[in-house]
Amino acid sequence: MLDDFIQKLKIKKGSVLLLTENSLTLLIAMKKREKAFSFNLLIDKLIEKLGNNGTLLIQTFDWRFCNGKKFDILNSKSQTSFLGNTALKRDDFIRTKHPIYSFAVTGKYKDELENLTNKGAFDINSPFHFMYKKKAKMIIIDIPLQNSFTFVHYVEDMEQVNYRYNKSFASTYIDDKGVKSIKSYDMYVRDIKNNVLTYFEPLEKLLTENKAMENYLIDKLIIRKIDLFKAYDIIENDIRHNKAQSLYKIGGS
Repeated sequence: MLDDFIQKLKIKKGSVLLLTENSLTLLIAMKKREKAFSFNLLIDKLIEKLGNNGTLLIQTFDWRFCNGKKFDILNSKSQTSFLGNTALKRDDFIRTKHPIYSFAVTGKYKDELENLTNKGAFDINSPFHFMYKKKAKMIIIDIPLQNSFTFVHYVEDMEQVNYRYNKSFASTYIDDKGVKSIKSYDMYVRDIKNNVLTYFEPLEKLLTENKAMENYLIDKLIIRKIDLFKAYDIIENDIRHNKAQSLYKIGGS
């Protein structure tokens, strides 16, 4: 039964895949399919589907570093995903180094992603840029685009939009050898003084109309599958020629 669900996700063998999910609704739906379901079992099936030349990334974001909390790359939990936290416990996954926007990774490009040393969350040395170069696909399971499509901020950073800016955060960082130090990392943040709000509703229509995103239902779960390479061009075009009106709005407008 789980194999049927994986098949319906339309994953191509040998591809680079980014996955994020609504853990609760996914768990409920999968338990109806298979009583013995676990997130580990789902990860095993995804790895099997991708094959030896595939790479799986799962979001393991953690914003506590922004509030001065320590980040321990081996022990700090993801704030975004039970699936990600499951992956972080496995020996076949590594975690990328940025303390705010990290990913659990396994597969062909695991070592390359582990060696990235990006200071900026979305800069040219980041996993987001890597995924763009590798023409990765993203699958979003039952989460609104508004709350899941962080890739947009990478394009905004590349275009240096005027409604976001780079902000540095410093706190305690514990690396994979247990070495503790104070480190500073950057994030491309909204201009909250000018009441900038992320607003992706128009973008959803653009991505679908231009065949960069598929939308379908599996077991009442809303699945969005995005071609990140195609999406980049659409987002870039909106920034350059539409004043990014598909990406943000000013509060109250």
